[in-house]
Amino acid sequence: MRLVYHITSVISTETRAFNNENRAGLNLFTPTVNIFRDPRWGRGQETPGEAPFLTSEYVYALVQGLQRGEDEHYLKITADCKAYNAYDLENWIGTDRFHFDAKISDQDLVETCIHDAHVASIMCSYNTINGIPSCANQFEIEMLAR
Repeated sequence: MRLVYHITSVISTETRAFNNENRAGLNLFTPTVNIFRDPRWGRGQETPGEAPFLTSEYVYALVQGLQRGEDEHYLKITADCKAYNAYDLENWIGTDRFHFDAKISDQDLVETCIHDAHVASIMCSYNTINGIPSCANQFEIEMLAR
């Protein structure tokens, strides 16, 4: 994972350079952190794969490479864990990502890129989590993300 860290560190340096020229912002909407379980999912190529441990190590290295600068008190840029909460379902026995209700334990919700990798930004998903729409989930947004 050192290679992932070093590559993303260079990417964040280049992103900073673009920002200094007023050509871009300081946030990158990456990584897509879902586990790639279904080859029909159209965003699978954006993920590190289907292995949960490998994905967690990859995401940690990627987020640290993007955000960590020379001064630990400041973010180099802002990474964004996209759709980090069970978003990879395209179509399974008549259920799609817009109507999928993921059943996830509180422990699994807490042990994510938010707390482990200290990502600065998250993106909610279309599905519901334990019966609550992801983008309207008060526990997720106010307790976990902050």
